[in-house]
Amino acid sequence: MFYNYLEKKLEDLKLQDNFRELKNHKKNYILNFSSNDYLNLNSDRELKNNFLESINIEEISFGSSGSRLLGGNYNEIINFEESIDKIFKKKSLVFNSGYDANTTVLETFYKKGDVIFTDRYNHASIYDGALHSGVKIIRYKHLDYQDLEKKLKKHRNSYENSLIITESIYSMDGDIVDLNEIIRLKNEFNSQCYLDEAHSYGVLGYGLAYSHSVVEEIDFIMLGLGKGGGSNGGILILNNISKEYIVNKGRKFIYTTSSSPIQTSWNHYIFKKIPDFKEKRKKLELLKLLVYKKLKEKNIDTISSEQIISIVIGDNKKTIDLAQKLGEKGYLVHPIKEPTVPKGRSCLRLTLNSNMEYKDIIIFIEELSNELKNDNKI
Repeated sequence: MFYNYLEKKLEDLKLQDNFRELKNHKKNYILNFSSNDYLNLNSDRELKNNFLESINIEEISFGSSGSRLLGGNYNEIINFEESIDKIFKKKSLVFNSGYDANTTVLETFYKKGDVIFTDRYNHASIYDGALHSGVKIIRYKHLDYQDLEKKLKKHRNSYENSLIITESIYSMDGDIVDLNEIIRLKNEFNSQCYLDEAHSYGVLGYGLAYSHSVVEEIDFIMLGLGKGGGSNGGILILNNISKEYIVNKGRKFIYTTSSSPIQTSWNHYIFKKIPDFKEKRKKLELLKLLVYKKLKEKNIDTISSEQIISIVIGDNKKTIDLAQKLGEKGYLVHPIKEPTVPKGRSCLRLTLNSNMEYKDIIIFIEELSNELKNDNKI
């Protein structure tokens, strides 16, 4: 009965054109629009070679052999956090993933009797952490600060602690938060603020909060290392009391084997070089301007404004078919479906990286326009 139930559920997903499967993308695509490596660090041979020359490969460990409170608190991770602390003028904790960092904060600091105000389009890790914490969850309309203020006025005083959570650049819609509005509301309603910088780290230097000089105004900042950082892992920026509390109470921090020294060394190396990637960021910005200009010329609508570009199709099957047709022409584009995006908002998600060429982008947009016309979407 157990496996029959699972099989039935999987068949239902197939009927809804919402079935997922793992694929090995061995083909060399003209353009890969499905990578979050926005600065193209993983393909930068000179960068990787310089990193390998900077470490003693004979002595560095490939495994940490323990959690941070046991044998996993090694020199490389201590030195990395010290570098982060100097840049942000606050304390930091390195996590194995941004997912763990997000859930840890919510599960550790918030409980029944507290309230979390979260943007409807926040990442799944934020919702998982909130659900596990037992707090009251109040969703506000995406990047709608009037709706957030309305909900704060109605609910804030009924709860002990209050947290406002937002991402900086949104991973599916490719739009960006107004941090000044979030900070204003946080202060006015005596709340804490959590900022997920997974898709802005690297792309915006050390992130949106750092570039806007408002780090001190935000209680928790999460820098995701698996996108613009060209790696994996997460960094929490917080004050000393919060750091000590997680070290003593954060279950995912306490009971997880820490990341390997060689991975941490790469993350540290990239972190120190973030200011040196100005040309990569400039190229990405120019590509972005070109893409939005060409999309407008072709009457292709998008709700996005950043290096992530969402083309909403709506129907699952049509989205899958479009992605497949583009794939046959040499473009890796993934269809995004529920629950990653709301029902009826399936989309083609395009991500730009600094290694793309202008001429290839122009040709792609022409191909995209043709396919959308054939499908009567424009």
